[in-house]
Amino acid sequence: MKRIVLSAALFIGSVTILYGQEKKVDLNAGTFEVKKCGIIYVEKGITTYTGGCEIIVKHPGQPPQTIFLKKDEKLVVKDKKASIVHTDVVSDIRIEGIELIAKKKNFSEIEIKQEALQNIQSFSIGDVLQQLPGQFVQPFDNTQFKNIVFRTASGASVASNSTSLSGDEAGNKAFGVQLMVNDIALSNNENMQSYNSAYSSPFGINFTTTGRSGTLTPSQPNFGVDLREIPTENIESIEVIQGIPDAKYGDLTSGLIKVSTLAKRSPLRLDASVREGTYQFGLTRGFSLKNDQALNVSADYMNSITDPRTSLIGYDRFSINTLWGINAKNVKNKLSFSFSQNTSNGRKDPDDLQGIVINSNNKTFSLSNNFKYFIRGSKKKIFNTVGADVGVSYATQLTERTYHLNQGARPYGNALENSVYYAPYTPPSYENQTFVDGKPINIYINASADGVYTTSKKWVHVYSAGFNFRYGDNLGKGKYGTAGQFSTIASTGGTANGVRDYNYQDNVLATSQYAFYLQDNIFKRINNKHTLRANLGLRYDIQNGRSTVSPRINTSYQMGDFTLRAGLGLTSKAPSLNQLYTGPRYFDILLGDYRLPGYYTVGVMQTVVTPGDNSDLKPSKSWKTEIGVDYRLPFATLNLTGYYNKLFDGFSTISVAKVMDKAKVEISAEGTHIPTFEIVGTDKFYYLQNRIINGYESSDMGLELMMFFKKIEALNLITGFNASYVKTKSKKNEGIPSIAALTVPDPAFQYGLYSDTHTEATMARASFSFDYHLPSSGLIIGLRTDHFLIDKRTTSGRDIYPIGYIDHQLNTVMIPEAERDNTKYQNLFRKPSDESLSGLGNKTLHNVHFRVTKDFLSGFRISIYVNNVFNLKAYNEYGSLYTNFSPTSFGANVSYKF
Repeated sequence: MKRIVLSAALFIGSVTILYGQEKKVDLNAGTFEVKKCGIIYVEKGITTYTGGCEIIVKHPGQPPQTIFLKKDEKLVVKDKKASIVHTDVVSDIRIEGIELIAKKKNFSEIEIKQEALQNIQSFSIGDVLQQLPGQFVQPFDNTQFKNIVFRTASGASVASNSTSLSGDEAGNKAFGVQLMVNDIALSNNENMQSYNSAYSSPFGINFTTTGRSGTLTPSQPNFGVDLREIPTENIESIEVIQGIPDAKYGDLTSGLIKVSTLAKRSPLRLDASVREGTYQFGLTRGFSLKNDQALNVSADYMNSITDPRTSLIGYDRFSINTLWGINAKNVKNKLSFSFSQNTSNGRKDPDDLQGIVINSNNKTFSLSNNFKYFIRGSKKKIFNTVGADVGVSYATQLTERTYHLNQGARPYGNALENSVYYAPYTPPSYENQTFVDGKPINIYINASADGVYTTSKKWVHVYSAGFNFRYGDNLGKGKYGTAGQFSTIASTGGTANGVRDYNYQDNVLATSQYAFYLQDNIFKRINNKHTLRANLGLRYDIQNGRSTVSPRINTSYQMGDFTLRAGLGLTSKAPSLNQLYTGPRYFDILLGDYRLPGYYTVGVMQTVVTPGDNSDLKPSKSWKTEIGVDYRLPFATLNLTGYYNKLFDGFSTISVAKVMDKAKVEISAEGTHIPTFEIVGTDKFYYLQNRIINGYESSDMGLELMMFFKKIEALNLITGFNASYVKTKSKKNEGIPSIAALTVPDPAFQYGLYSDTHTEATMARASFSFDYHLPSSGLIIGLRTDHFLIDKRTTSGRDIYPIGYIDHQLNTVMIPEAERDNTKYQNLFRKPSDESLSGLGNKTLHNVHFRVTKDFLSGFRISIYVNNVFNLKAYNEYGSLYTNFSPTSFGANVSYKF
């Protein structure tokens, strides 16, 4: 039995108090008195004291001695036995003084601690992040992938029919969010589960199906990590940086999510949750090992179906995580292994003969290690600690799309080079199948050294230098299957963007990123009430051969209860493999379709191949600026932040005008013999193809308010408030016009060039949280309100006049602004369209959510909640349904600690 000496008061006479153990105490020879405890509760003869107790130990002939309980300590007394124990030694079965809401830190960071995590009914970290300013309690649907955008009005609005983010505007913002677990980057850059990336937008939705049972959308390329894949079982805290991150962090433009887990001794905890066709089971257990070591094991299973009556559309998640940690004097280390399987199933509706069936199965294996060594000894050492973070992940991804086609035999292209040939035909009726087999691999390494230097005038510099390395590849079989839906051709003269097999392992090259960074965190206490903080950083990235220098600065000056903050920084995000390697583009044109029933079916097809890869893509970049004030009032703390973010070199598409030599063929047919063809000449044929480029820009300007009120002790009430206002402007670059074919042929013009449309969106939201917290009873009654104050989107109208044209030799000619309405360009004039408006109009919407949590000394904790407790209906002033508004739903969670 190990005795830990905290103070002389621990060893007086026969009164002995030991950590983690119980020992008989002779109260006749010595007594102790307990004062100033926050919580005292008794059950089955056991009295437990917590909450900053003061223990006065008295012994005959000795002066009284005082022991103060620490925050993480309890005094447990039974009969004549007494012990002081850490709260992680016995079951923590009482909700005590905890932080129930997300709180702001020094600069742009907002921290959500474990207590606040457990106060939210979370099936994944996506649910937890709904506490942040500008976020809201979303309609619950775990069969669609989940991502997030920060500080922008680019999210789903009333004009959308889904809460999933898509399109260049929201896609660039979601793509720029970086998720890290224990300082190891989780990457979706290697996800290539797309069946037509050679032709589609970089932020198009792939493999989605909608039926009467709901919508199924598996994890998507180019949108960042799917937040459904990260359970919250063993999360210690989440820190979100929406502003300027330290120089250590890269490959992001929108924001940073830092998840921390910890290995420590903890009781076995079982969790079960249910909500709207979704149920989840989880368990976690922490073991204390020898020599300052600990092991934590957690497992989680979730099953979700959109419509319990049919079970046609569902999502399953299974994960297991092990974390081994050592916390010694000179060494800290965390070694983690995780396995997860995520399955999206869309079974066929028996009432829909041609319904699309989608199945997606992803398995991920991850291994990571965090190492830190504390250098002891000489005071003149340059660095105090050195460390390394290493993470490796490997996944197998198989996505299948199947649907029945009954459209008669049709020709389709299958040539892999420029040629004119006999085309194969589909069966009259068949199952169309598309498969994408991906095997992404990702390696992340960070090495750093940290030191502290204090000048003679008490300026404290906490500095660091480090190196990042990222490696990504995809070793999968790639895309394969039968003729694609859009590649068969119905009649002679028809065209199609052809679909071909594309092997990732043979055609995709690995990407690499290198970065060097320096960081100096400066602290100076000017007097008792004035404090200066400045985080200065410089990062140099080489992303796929493209270099970026990123300066970053965060500053704050505290004057008593008032703090002024300001920050500026540049960040960058490398393109994904799915954007870089799309495969060649195939343009198929049917020159002739000849059929003699019972004897032959002959199609003559011409294929033109255009390289489709986009190896010249640069990283997208974002300048981020913010200024803010913090004020500590007697009854609350106020945080107000204004920001302006400018995204440039964002990813988008451009239409490219192309011309081919269309073959003229003569057909020779004799009787019932299969016809032959001969090329007798060519004609010019014009067409358009899309290509992914750096050509999108967007600006976000807004205000963010957070208020944390002190607990009203008389009412046991904890109150929080946050609000957000942001205006977003988005458009393609000026040099990327839209291209349109002429309705009336003209010998001088082939295509007209026009100014592209742009959007302007304004969003304002607010949220209150009220938590009635009764520690002695282990009770929390929570009320949250969401307020949708502004949601407006304006899309510019289509202009009648051209800004240029493309001639028949594919030369681009720009028209001076003063001449664009000249009648000589009248064949280029097009029908204009009005500016379009969408959103709530002048209406505001308000939603209310209710939650009750109760724990019992037996170890049980039960939570019951209702979203949209008043069953409110959400329509804008035009009568359209507001898809962001969470409908009424019920849920419950039960946990048990042994």
